[in-house]
Amino acid sequence: MSQYNAAQLAAIDEINERIEALEGVCADLKSDLRQCDIAQAKAFGLPRPKKGEESVSPERIEPELFSGDQAFERTLFALTDWYGDGEYSTKAVARTPGAVVVHCEEEHAAMVQRRVAQANALKEQIKERIPALGNRNDRFELLHAHHPMLVTLQLTRQYTVLPPEPVLQSLSFTWGVKTQILKVTLAEALDRIKALMNESAPDGMERAQWEWNVSKELNRVKSLPPTIELRQRRELMVRPMVNIRRHLSQAERDARREKWEKEKKFDQPVTLREAHTPLMLLNPTMPVKIGTLAVYDAQQKKSRAKRAGRKTSDEPISWLLPIYPVLRKT
Repeated sequence: MSQYNAAQLAAIDEINERIEALEGVCADLKSDLRQCDIAQAKAFGLPRPKKGEESVSPERIEPELFSGDQAFERTLFALTDWYGDGEYSTKAVARTPGAVVVHCEEEHAAMVQRRVAQANALKEQIKERIPALGNRNDRFELLHAHHPMLVTLQLTRQYTVLPPEPVLQSLSFTWGVKTQILKVTLAEALDRIKALMNESAPDGMERAQWEWNVSKELNRVKSLPPTIELRQRRELMVRPMVNIRRHLSQAERDARREKWEKEKKFDQPVTLREAHTPLMLLNPTMPVKIGTLAVYDAQQKKSRAKRAGRKTSDEPISWLLPIYPVLRKT
């Protein structure tokens, strides 16, 4: 480990304190959930990325379905599944989509909600302090020196607990596949290349060669016209998503039917979010339908029509960055 300044050491101490507090809150949360009656439970086991496979988008994913007690135990494990091991990567997160429906006394349900709120607050505090650890290498070294094999994103991602109101109708699972496109200025692109000078050289490359390559790319990108439009384009890894659909009253259904007849639009109240950890439903007043996560097939994704919009070049402005120039309209 290299030498760190006082601010970095203070930040890691604060993070350690909050991780310890988070572990205590999560232990209490698990204990609280075990005292509830399980009405429904589904969880889907997904293959975890191994070392060296973090950036490889899978062609096919076959979820393993668990239900009942097995799904409940999977849920409890997923709540604190923050670490990799010798086989699995610490650069890619593990995901356990699913949902558990439990019934308990109102006072006990309120306690579960407070535990989840406490855990999420601690997670956010940890996330806020991580940038103070320094650059990417320093962050990695400090966190892993104190917490070997830690997967930071798994530690900081939020739990979801759903109370009786609003009344839910169903939870349906699907796969999210999309390309992230962000506007980038030329100055921002240059700053990002400059920052790479402080990063470790790739495996198999000498430090001097790495610095020369970065310097060469920096000068080349500086020569681009200042009016150039740029987009960062990155295909995100396929991930499980959940559609949370709430129950409609008869009056709401009638209003939406009328809108459909007039505008051919049906305004169904659905919330889409990532399904990285099983959702916890407390004391629903009506039965909730929990769907099944289907097999992911990359060939189906490739057959879908591409989204319309400003087109970018197939070639990036530099092999160091996934940033592409916008093609001018002709």
